[in-house]
Amino acid sequence: MIPADKKIERMLNVAHMYYERDMTQNQIAKELGISRPLVSLLLTEARSCGLVTITINDVQSREQLAAKQLESCFNLHRALVQPDAASADATDNATACAAFRLCFEDGAENIGIGWGSMMGRMADWAEPEAGEEHKNCRLFPLIGGIGASYRGYHTNELARIISGKLGCEADYLYFPAFFDSEQELALIRNMETFRGVSQRWDDIDLAFVNVSNYPSYPDLGVEYRYSGQLLRRRAVGRILAHYYDEDGSIIQPDVDNVIQCSVEQLSHAGKLVALCSAHLKEESVIGALRLKLIDTLVLPCSLAERVLARMEKSQA
Repeated sequence: MIPADKKIERMLNVAHMYYERDMTQNQIAKELGISRPLVSLLLTEARSCGLVTITINDVQSREQLAAKQLESCFNLHRALVQPDAASADATDNATACAAFRLCFEDGAENIGIGWGSMMGRMADWAEPEAGEEHKNCRLFPLIGGIGASYRGYHTNELARIISGKLGCEADYLYFPAFFDSEQELALIRNMETFRGVSQRWDDIDLAFVNVSNYPSYPDLGVEYRYSGQLLRRRAVGRILAHYYDEDGSIIQPDVDNVIQCSVEQLSHAGKLVALCSAHLKEESVIGALRLKLIDTLVLPCSLAERVLARMEKSQA
């Protein structure tokens, strides 16, 4: 008879081989030099005595299933997968609405707002909403603005609109995102008006960022900043003005001339929520998730399924 402690060790060994290494019962039996019926018996006993527990996650829709798979695949705290609407425009509006609602959930004190098309939609959704009573929090941009035609890149306006609907105070960044040189940027960083917001970046409780394709509008001066690196390194997307490849590696610029929250500061945020448009390429989402910055992902169902299919294909 196998002693109790030895039997527990054997049950655990068989369970690890079966559930974690995906070995068949025949393969386990051959490797351990025991019979296949004994392998089956050990697995059954491991479950019955509580050494192995099996959890079944009930889902009632494609969206819930995709969310569970994304959370498992990328170790996300939460994935909010939105149903696809009749058009990409309507789908993006619904996705932005779902993201905006997250502002009210956690009681965050320091909320950072990025830029991009989905951030503009988030402000569009917030603008007609009734304002909340005053909250004890502050909202601030994570990057300077640019003179694009779309409001999603006017970060102070985004901060003004969203903070007004949250009923909280806003700090503004009265500088453009890009400067002509690193020397000019260094002078700006020493100004008191810049330090006030930049210090907020060290204490972010909740941040919202837009995942963008590469290439996309606007190009953010990539030729000047990167000297062709983005093509050579096969960039797939960006968060703020940080570009990355599909493996989740940040591509460092040749010229650092951008006022923005750093990747290190984003990594220390309490929660980073990433918004994804229906127009995103799946490799842009995968690269962003592999940065290991994102806590909560908000995206349409069709995009979620494309991301999962690409991951499955790459692992085949």
